[in-house]
Amino acid sequence: MARGSTAGNMHEAEYSRGALLERLERETFDIAIIGGGITGAGIARDAAMRGLSVALIDKGDFGSGTSGRSSRLIHGGLRYLGQGHLGLVREALRERGLLLRLAPHLVWPTPFVLPLYEDSHHRPLRLRVGLAGYDLLAGTLGIGRHRGISREKVLLEEPQLRSEDLQVAFRYFDAITNDARLTLTVAQSAVRQGAAALNYVEGASLETTGGRIAGVNYRDLVGGGEGAVRARAVVSAAGPWTDRVRSLAGGAGLLRPTKGVHVVVPRARLAPNAVVAFGWRGRDLFAIPHGEYTYVGTTDTDHSGDPDCIEADYEDVAYILEAANGTFTTELSMSDVISAWAGLRPLLSEEGDPSHVSRDYDILDGPPGLYTICGGKLTTFRAMAEHLVDHIIEREQFSRRPARCRTAREPLPGGGAGDFARYKKGAVAALRDGWQMSEEVARRLVGVYGTDHVRVLSHAVREPRLLEPLIPGCPVLAAEAVHAVRQEMAMTLEDFLRRRSDLMLFGEDGGMA
Repeated sequence: MARGSTAGNMHEAEYSRGALLERLERETFDIAIIGGGITGAGIARDAAMRGLSVALIDKGDFGSGTSGRSSRLIHGGLRYLGQGHLGLVREALRERGLLLRLAPHLVWPTPFVLPLYEDSHHRPLRLRVGLAGYDLLAGTLGIGRHRGISREKVLLEEPQLRSEDLQVAFRYFDAITNDARLTLTVAQSAVRQGAAALNYVEGASLETTGGRIAGVNYRDLVGGGEGAVRARAVVSAAGPWTDRVRSLAGGAGLLRPTKGVHVVVPRARLAPNAVVAFGWRGRDLFAIPHGEYTYVGTTDTDHSGDPDCIEADYEDVAYILEAANGTFTTELSMSDVISAWAGLRPLLSEEGDPSHVSRDYDILDGPPGLYTICGGKLTTFRAMAEHLVDHIIEREQFSRRPARCRTAREPLPGGGAGDFARYKKGAVAALRDGWQMSEEVARRLVGVYGTDHVRVLSHAVREPRLLEPLIPGCPVLAAEAVHAVRQEMAMTLEDFLRRRSDLMLFGEDGGMA
């Protein structure tokens, strides 16, 4: 790709918040969605691709709630198999396989190592049977088959594992993602299909006409204006805020939110070669390598407070460090922690240990015109969206006949390159030779944006200085910040530093240099 030859043809019209707000006021939509996390974005994409008119609003940024605060795993849920949730695991494994095809730049297969110690809550024989079932349920969408690893070999592969009482280990495969960018990309796909998606627009109340929910009264948290979105059907996909939205219609609470915390430490201190899944005090945790860092989590504790006030407290971080130090030969301390994040799982209310509460989802109707979807997993968002849109179509009359669901076949923006590994190799070479980029910067650019990296470069055609690093020594380009504002709906510095890039989470200074 010669410098500017392709990128210059990919320049899009800039994102216009004003024009989208005008659409909210002017149009009557088929579906209005409250909640711009992965579930709401997935519903918007599915419905828009079927030809329905869609509005999507969120009182924060896209993916600023649960969807951007996860373990970043796209997985079948091996432990759910042990709990007997075969249907959930089968669906999640299918969705994992689809996402690897639809978004290869954002979802990538990764080896996992699971060491077993004498006091492990997993038993070797039972785990071997479970992993065989895991492989079998994945079917033709499987990534690779599990295998056992001897004590001696796993200590060679993962030399920081504690050797005392180590019995055996297993290697299996799942996938990793960038959760916030995945959510944003799904929302972008909905917009490219005609949806009106707006962040920082709060659903203040529900509009009722003739005993039926007919829209959402909103507040623009950026411009300060107010208005109403009229719609034939309103969907609550509000995650941890589901009960708050239901209360606007007089509905009872449904959720049992649990808090999950992760901490980030330098890879120089904790350096797993694969994702290490390990048990501690009856809970499963992961140590996940990420460039120069490793993040470890997660906790699973009940949270009864305000979902707007969620943070990693001292006890959460101390527990994770204790778990890591009990499994690895490291002696991590609070001074090693670069950053931490906390998120809420919007689990359906159920008695028992938080770790055993179902990760399945449910759809509830009512009052007329309002549909609520709650529960679920990051991995299964596409299937959840398909199910919900099918559910609405069966119950509502629209001016046009909706098409069948296409989301299992249509790649996400940036993912339509076919053989992505081959595409990435060629694109990186072109950036290196034609744009004089370093290998590190080129690989990151194509890895983050896929085929859409040319849209980022389009900003630098007129302003070559945008090819410079945003921060000296950092592979993130200044063009990415411009792209985030102009075409990715970034409204605040945190939107870019935390969700459009990883600088706030994976950086010594939180990207504030």
